[in-house]
Amino acid sequence: METMNIIDFGWSFVGLGGAIVLTILLFATNNLRSDLSKSRWRDPVWLAWLAVPIYLVHQFEEYALHLDLTSGTYKIIENVVEVQGQFVPLAHFPVVNIALVWFAVPLAALLCKRNPIVGLCYYGFIILNGLLHVGGSIATGTGLIESAGGVTGILLFIPISIWVIYVCLKSNFMTKKGLLISMLCGMAGHIALAGAYAVVSIGGTTGVLIADIIVAFLPLLLALWLSKILKLNKAMNVSV
Repeated sequence: METMNIIDFGWSFVGLGGAIVLTILLFATNNLRSDLSKSRWRDPVWLAWLAVPIYLVHQFEEYALHLDLTSGTYKIIENVVEVQGQFVPLAHFPVVNIALVWFAVPLAALLCKRNPIVGLCYYGFIILNGLLHVGGSIATGTGLIESAGGVTGILLFIPISIWVIYVCLKSNFMTKKGLLISMLCGMAGHIALAGAYAVVSIGGTTGVLIADIIVAFLPLLLALWLSKILKLNKAMNVSV
């Protein structure tokens, strides 16, 4: 396995710092809200931004809290390499995670007021990720604390995603069809993530990193495209 550098070790710690800042902005200010007349927990724009810090905290748990001191690497990297049974470049892990949560999810949140289908699509990615962590923990008999990402998966990802779905069903800013499309776009991105590893044998490290960036933005692009061709945005009250 490649030797980890400071970026490989440190990106999740930087992400945790970003999570703290965003959490303060979300709960102590109104800067990321779109409608002060309703609870922030029912504001689609606020909920879209909430996806960023919960995923940053998840990444910190997944990587920084599960460092294998014997090998000097993160346990999740060892697990991925073992499951894939092939070389996986170390650069894959920071690139896909940074592209996803530092860039793609915030961009979706910025677009939420104009198109909630796009803004909330990463909750499809998030709930599937949480379910896979919990399911994997049960299947392997690994405790959630020992399972990288399991605690935030069950305490943050699943309940908050269920709440977002509930709010969408009870509010008028998105149709049921729009909600379904939004969630499916996010899930499609997570499924495509597994396909990125297949690129190793075809395109090598460069191919994997390009695939990582495509996968990170795939839910957003799919949601934009489908909401346009299906004319779902016209059926929504987007003046949230």
